[in-house]
Amino acid sequence: MEAELEKHAGHLNAHERVMLARKFYRWAKQLYVSAQILRRDAPPAPPLPKCPRRKLSLN
Repeated sequence: MEAELEKHAGHLNAHERVMLARKFYRWAKQLYVSAQILRRDAPPAPPLPKCPRRKLSLN
């Protein structure tokens, strides 16, 4: 496990870990949905500046 997760779940037994995983999964889905809503309502990102073809070929 990752170190930060080990801090939170290191002392839990198998059943408690499963219950915590379900809670985190549910929270992750809610965060994903709310992020999609925020993206939809946000103004569009400004376009990237135009770059001359010659400058692009130097990369």
